[in-house]
Amino acid sequence: MGFVTILILVLVALVILSILFAVFKFFIGLLPLALIVALIIWLMAKFSGSKKDNKVSVTHNPVQHPANNQKRKKARNVSVKDVEDKEDNKNG
Repeated sequence: MGFVTILILVLVALVILSILFAVFKFFIGLLPLALIVALIIWLMAKFSGSKKDNKVSVTHNPVQHPANNQKRKKARNVSVKDVEDKEDNKNG
């Protein structure tokens, strides 16, 4: 490799690194603005939320919404059987 080829590679690397530095410096400069915007959004959500959403009911079912319980039919002729554990059968 000749001196001119090495010089061209070093200059290309220098240009690429300077562009990356400028881009990252721009994004680092925007970081305080992003923190301020996040704080404003958090404050808006905290103070504009309804007060009844803060209470968690004891009978809350995360699988099924309470309003959907009235749409389902009640089970008829259902029997419940105990399930024997497989480990109990092996040990005893």
